[in-house]
Amino acid sequence: MAATNNPVHQDDLSALAWVEDELRRSLELANKALRRYLKEQAQLSELDTVDPAVLRQARSQLHQSVGVLELVGLGRAAEVLRAAEAALARLSARPKLITAAAVDTLERSSFALLDFIARRLAGKPVSTLALFPQYRALQELAGATRVHPADLWTFDWSWRDLALDASVSPRRSDAETVSRIEADLLAMMRGAAPSVAARMSELFAGLAASAHATAASGGASAEGVAVQRRLTTLWQLAAGFFEAQADDLLQLDSYSKRVGSKLLAQLRAGEQAEPSERLAQDLLFFCSQAAPRVPLSAGLAGDATGAAVKPATKPFGPRLLSVRRSYDLGREVPVDFEHARLGRYQPAWVTQARKRVAAAKEGWSAVAGGDLARLPGLPDQFSLVSESLAKLYLDGAVLGRALQVAAAHTVAGAAEPVADLAMEVATALLYIDASLDDGDFDHVDSAARIQRLAQRIDLVRQARDPGTLELWMEELYRRVSDRQTMGSVVHELRSSLSEVEKNIDQYFRNPSQREVLIPVPAQLSAMRGVLSVLGLDQASQAVLRMRDDVDALANTEIDAQHALEAGTFERLADNLGALSFLIDMVSVQPQMAKSLFKFDPATGSLSAVMPREDRPSGFDEMATQPAELSGAALDTDALAVTLEFDRIVEKSRLAQRGLQSTSALAQERPQADNRRRPPPEGDESS
Repeated sequence: MAATNNPVHQDDLSALAWVEDELRRSLELANKALRRYLKEQAQLSELDTVDPAVLRQARSQLHQSVGVLELVGLGRAAEVLRAAEAALARLSARPKLITAAAVDTLERSSFALLDFIARRLAGKPVSTLALFPQYRALQELAGATRVHPADLWTFDWSWRDLALDASVSPRRSDAETVSRIEADLLAMMRGAAPSVAARMSELFAGLAASAHATAASGGASAEGVAVQRRLTTLWQLAAGFFEAQADDLLQLDSYSKRVGSKLLAQLRAGEQAEPSERLAQDLLFFCSQAAPRVPLSAGLAGDATGAAVKPATKPFGPRLLSVRRSYDLGREVPVDFEHARLGRYQPAWVTQARKRVAAAKEGWSAVAGGDLARLPGLPDQFSLVSESLAKLYLDGAVLGRALQVAAAHTVAGAAEPVADLAMEVATALLYIDASLDDGDFDHVDSAARIQRLAQRIDLVRQARDPGTLELWMEELYRRVSDRQTMGSVVHELRSSLSEVEKNIDQYFRNPSQREVLIPVPAQLSAMRGVLSVLGLDQASQAVLRMRDDVDALANTEIDAQHALEAGTFERLADNLGALSFLIDMVSVQPQMAKSLFKFDPATGSLSAVMPREDRPSGFDEMATQPAELSGAALDTDALAVTLEFDRIVEKSRLAQRGLQSTSALAQERPQADNRRRPPPEGDESS
C-alpha cells in the first residue's frame, strides 16, 4: 500500500515525541559548533587555521540526527539533514566556502525541520514537501546534480497497469514522432498555448497504446514483455501529466520542464530501452500535485503545507483521472513547495516566549487573586510577552500593547483587577499559550483573533461591554481544560505505576518479604478504574490480570524459583513495561493508545500492536548464574530472581518500543525504581 504524503490520524507520533528534545539539542549543538567555527575563523590571521574538530562535531550531530529521524519513520524528512551533512562535507573540504551565508542556510534548515516536527506533534497536516525550499538551498550548497521536490515525497513507488485510453490510435516511437514531440516541447518552453500540451498528451497516449500492443502480441521474451508493460505505464503517466498542463491544473515550472527533456531522452533510447523509474516517479508526483492553483496572497492557504484551496472547477481529464485512481492519489493535497513557510522563527524564540507567557500567567493569576506583592513586577513581565508577540505573530504588537496597557492600568489602581479585565487578560494569555504549543503562528484566523483579543481587553479596561464570547474562545477554554485534565490523569497513572513497580521490584529482590505486595492489588484496582474511564479496555484487562497475579504472590506460599519458571515474574515485568509505554502514548496521542495495544487472555500479557524486534528469553543463561554473592543476604533463588528482574524490565521497555540499544541517545540506563522512559535508540550507523 502506498504511503500517502499527507499525515493521517493513524500516524504514531509517540516515538517522535520521545526524541524531539534530543533531536533539538543535537541540531542546536551543530549550529553552535558552526557559529563557533565562523567566530574563530574571523579572529585568525591568514596563516592560522581553525581546528577542523569543530566541523567534525557538527557533522557528527547531523549524522546522528539523520539516524534518529529514520528510526521514528521520518525518512523523507531526514533527507533534509542528509543534504545538510553533504553540504557540510563539501564545505569542510574547502573551508573558505564556510561563510556566514552558508551557515545561515544550514541553520535555517534545522529551524524548518524542528518547525515541521513541532507541527506534526501538534496534529497539523504538514507535508514533508513544505521542507523543499530549505532542502533545495542545502543541495545547491552541496553541489548536488539533482534537486527535485519528489525527493521529499512520501510515496512508495511501484509499476502499475493503468487503464488505456481506447479513443487514441497506437503510435510508434519513430523519427517522425520524436520530431513532433521535440517541436512541441520547444513550443511549451516558450510558453505555448494549452493546445500544445493537449497534443502532447495525445501523442504519449498513442505511444502507450503501441507499447501495450507490443506487450500483448506475445512475440517478445518475458523480459521484453516486462519492459513494454513498464513503458506503457510510463507513457500513460506522461499523457496524464500533459493533460494536467493542458487543463491548467499544473503550473509549468523548471522541474516540469526538465521532465520533458527526460521523456525525449527516453524516446531516443528506443522502444526496447528499460524505462527510468525515477522519471516515472517524477511524472506521478506531478500528477498528484495537479489541482487548480490559487494565489497565496489571497489568504486561502492557512497552514505550512502551502496547500491550495480547491474552488469548484471542471473535473480531471480521463488520462489524469486514470493515473490518480490507479495510484490512489485522491488523498494527496497539492503543496506549494516553492515558498518557504517553515522555520521562519528561531526555536529559541518560541522557547523564550513560552517561559515569558508562563511567568506572566502566574503573575497575573496571583495579582487577580489578591497578592498585591506581585503587582510591581507585572509591567516587566508583560513587556517581555509583548516583545515575543511582536517577533512571532503578524499583528502580535497590537495584542502586546493591549496587555501592557492593562498591566499598567492595574498597577496604577494599586489593587487587583476587576473580574472582567482579569478574565480577558487570562483568555489572551491562554490563547497565546495554546498557539505556542501548536506552533501555528501563521494560522489563517490568527491575525483576526489577535485583533479581537486586544479589542476585548481595551473595551473591558474602558468599562465597556466586550460582547459575548466567540465560539473559538469557548473551544479554547474547553481545549485547555481537557489538556489539563488529561495531564493530571497521566501524572496520576505514572505515579501509581511507579509505586506499583517499586513494591514489585522490592519483592522480586527478596521474595521472602511478601508484605510489600499487600498494597499493590488496591493500587492496581485504582489504576484499572482510571483506565476504564479513559476507554483503555485492553490495558484494564491487563491490570486486572496483574492484580490477580500479585494477589496470589502476596497471600500464598509460592516458591520464587517456581514462579520464575512459570513465567509469572516475566509476565508482570512485561506488563509493567507495556503499561509504561501506553501511559506515555496517552500523554501524546490518547486515541492511538486505544488501538495500539492488545491484551492476550491466554498468556496474560499486554503488548503493543506494532512491528518489534524478536528478543531472546530472559532465562537462557539461568544455569550460569552464580550460586552466591559475596556480602549479599539473598539465597540462590532470590539472587536469580533479582538479576532476571533487572534484565526483564530493561528488555521489556526496549522491546515494547521495537528499538535497538546501540544509539548514543541511550547513554543512561534507567533504574528499576525510576519511571523515566528510555529514549529511543538509533542504529549503529547513526
